[in-house]
Amino acid sequence: MRKRTSSDVTFGSSIKGQRFALGLTQRELASELGVKASYISYLEKDQRRPSITVLNRLGEVLGLERSELLMLAYPETREMVDGGRTHGNQKRSTAWKDFSENRTLLRKYRLTRDELSTLKRINTMGKVGSARDFLFVLMAIRQALSKENR
Repeated sequence: MRKRTSSDVTFGSSIKGQRFALGLTQRELASELGVKASYISYLEKDQRRPSITVLNRLGEVLGLERSELLMLAYPETREMVDGGRTHGNQKRSTAWKDFSENRTLLRKYRLTRDELSTLKRINTMGKVGSARDFLFVLMAIRQALSKENR
């Protein structure tokens, strides 16, 4: 039997492992999320990818890092989210400066002070590598909040 490596970690194995650690059944977790238990089963078997809203709720309920869940569920986002980390702090600070000083862009997307403050905090975590990536994060936040408020 070979040793398990970090590359063996999948979205499904992460949520299943944490669900077990918390002593939750699939039904109990599904109830917390407002979905069916069969959907949880599909997620744990990596047969489905969750919506951003479900992903956020999974992070809350299971106490898992949402950015890691996002990258596990949507591996194609890893470069976008981790991109700044591999090119150093200079690229991140330049991306934030380019984004935050672009008044046309800020007006076009009607960024509020709170949204700008949130994105600034995300930048300090060292996870966003370009001005375009900030827009992706902003839209994901807005989508999750709009669905949550329905």
